[in-house]
Amino acid sequence: MSLRVRWLLALLATIVTALWLLVHNFNQEPSSHALFNDVVSRQPPSVNGSSDVQTDIGAYVNSSDPKLVALTFGRHDLFRFSPVHTRPLSKRALDPKYDCLVEKGRKYYESGILPAFDGHSSYPTPPFDDKSFKDNGWSRKDDDDSFVPHAWEPAFAMVPEGRPSSGDESDRDVEATFVFMSQDEPFTNDQGQQKATGAYYNVFYLPETMAIIASTTYSPIYQLQEAGVPADQINNLIPPLHRLSDVIWAVWASLEHNVHNPGALRYYAVNSILNNIAKPLMDDIFNERRGTEIVPWENRLTFGLDSKEGLALLGSPNGLAVAWILIHRAQALGRREPRVTIFNPDGTNRCMIWDLVPQGGEGMFGDPLPSDSSLTSTTSAPTSSARRG
Repeated sequence: MSLRVRWLLALLATIVTALWLLVHNFNQEPSSHALFNDVVSRQPPSVNGSSDVQTDIGAYVNSSDPKLVALTFGRHDLFRFSPVHTRPLSKRALDPKYDCLVEKGRKYYESGILPAFDGHSSYPTPPFDDKSFKDNGWSRKDDDDSFVPHAWEPAFAMVPEGRPSSGDESDRDVEATFVFMSQDEPFTNDQGQQKATGAYYNVFYLPETMAIIASTTYSPIYQLQEAGVPADQINNLIPPLHRLSDVIWAVWASLEHNVHNPGALRYYAVNSILNNIAKPLMDDIFNERRGTEIVPWENRLTFGLDSKEGLALLGSPNGLAVAWILIHRAQALGRREPRVTIFNPDGTNRCMIWDLVPQGGEGMFGDPLPSDSSLTSTTSAPTSSARRG
C-alpha cells in the first residue's frame, strides 16, 4: 500500500473518530477538571493554556475545554470547532464540580465583604497609592486617547454617564484612559533587593462612567509561577504592592476626576476571560441557562450573591479583584449590593461586569435571575427589587 493511500486512510479514520467524539461529547456531561479540587487552597493560574501536544495525525478533546474538538497533524491543528450546545434548558443546580468556587466566593463574601461593610473588617486598608508605584518597581504609562473594546459598547450605552464620543448615535465608541502598569524595575521587600517580576496590568479607566475594565493582567505571583519558582519561595520575591485590586485602586484614585471621590466606582468589568477556571464555569452557566455558549449582550445573564452562580463567579480568579476591592475599600465605597452580569457576544469573548449597586439602589443591567433554592447560607445575601435598566 502506498504512503499516499495510508495517509488518506489515516485521515478518514481521524474524521470518523472526530465525529464519534462529537456525538460522545453531546451525550455526556463534561468531565470534572482536576484543578477545581484544590482551587480553594491555592491561587489558580490567570491564563488558560492547554497541555495537549499532538505528535501524529489524530483527533482529541482539549482537556481544558471538553467541548472543543480538534483535528491535528503533527503539532498543528488542521481545524477545530466548538459545537453549539443545544440541549434543552435544565433546572438542575450548578454542577457540583464548582462547589469549591461557590464556597470560596461565600468565604470572601461572608467573612470579608459583609464585615467590611459593617466596619468590622479584620483586613486593614492597604497603605498604597500612586506614590507607591516607584518603590515597588512599577512603571506607569497612560493613554488618554483610547476607546473601550467594542464588546462593551452595548453595556455602557445603558449607563447614563456612558456617553458615545460624539453626538452621532451610529458612533458608539466610548472614550477611556488606558493605563499600562508594568512591574519591570528592581524593588526592595522584607527579604532585601529583588529583581523585577515582569508582571503587568493593562486596564481601561472610565472615570466619568464610574467604570474600570480589566483587559490583560499577569500578576507577579503568576509570572513567578510560570518561571518555575517553587511555591514556598514566591512570597519572598514579590513586591508589597502586587495585588491587581491594589494597583487598580491606586491608579483609579489618582485620576483627576476621582481624586476627591474614589468611592464613586460603580462598575468593574473583565474583558476576554481565558483562564481555565472562570472560562469553563462561564460556559457551563451559559449552556445551562441559554442552551448555548454564544450569549450576546441582549441575552446576558445577571446573578446576585444569593445564587451559586454569583458566588462561584466571585470565587473565580476574575472575581477576586472585586472581592478585595469591596473588602479593602469599604470605607470609601460604602455598603453595596454586588451583582454580576456575564455574556459572550461571539463565542470567544467571555465578558463579566460587576455592578456595585449602592444599598437600596437599582441595578443597571437587569434583575438577577432567581436564586438556586438549594443554596443556603448562614448569612443573608443582599436582595434587591431592581428593575431592568
